Amino acid sequence: MALQGDLGDFSLIDIIQLLDLSKKTGAVSMRGRRGQQEFDGWLYFRDGRIIGAKLGNMPPLHAAYTFFTFTSGPFQFHDDITITTPTITQSNEMLIMEGVMHQEAWSKIEAYAPSLNMVPQLVTNPSSTGSEINLQADEWRVLTMVNAKNTVAQIAQRSGLGEMRTCEIIAQLLASGLVQKREINLAEVLFPELDRIATSAFGVSGQALLHDSYGRANIKDQSAVAPEQITTALDTFEAAAARAFGQERSTQVVQQLRNVAQQVLNSM
Repeated sequence: MALQGDLGDFSLIDIIQLLDLSKKTGAVSMRGRRGQQEFDGWLYFRDGRIIGAKLGNMPPLHAAYTFFTFTSGPFQFHDDITITTPTITQSNEMLIMEGVMHQEAWSKIEAYAPSLNMVPQLVTNPSSTGSEINLQADEWRVLTMVNAKNTVAQIAQRSGLGEMRTCEIIAQLLASGLVQKREINLAEVLFPELDRIATSAFGVSGQALLHDSYGRANIKDQSAVAPEQITTALDTFEAAAARAFGQERSTQVVQQLRNVAQQVLNSM
């Protein structure tokens, strides 16, 4: 079944209803966009029913609801990909109902919601805000995980509150002066992740090619790099990796590298 397009033209609800009507088994891959953020995920179907979802490290249900917040991005149905054990048991109708509610709730906070890649840290002297501090239990839970190391996405996962509620709480803590955005050190946040992706895909040879590309882009101090240098390095790496490992395989890996780089740079 040839089903592909852009979520900006063909909504997730339309996709679900079409696959439900045709009783299809397979998976929909999505590279969804929400604001300046981009996400890669999968929604799995069996006989037209949603049976699973994958989006980073999110629990399946949270992943499924998050898909409804995407405003655009390419999608494609694959009839040769599925999962053996269902991780979602709710009906399509219930998922759509909850997903729409999630979408509406997100639209109310997206103007001030922090990036999932943002690293919050505690304010040294919060009493200087001059306001009384009264936090609910879930707000305290999030606050205890703010350590200048965890990203908003990691806090959302570890707290079990989901990304929307976590973003809402972080935004409130930022506004109250209890936490602040930590300045991102690319040497700590970006480059280790790029190394991990390249090494996972191509082994130590891929890592060596990536580091050589840094040199060709004149990247000497990884904590102080211009976005243009990162773009140049990844372009150089793509050309070298294509020669060493094949164009198709390299293109997919470099796209992952570019997505990570874009997300981190957007959160600065």
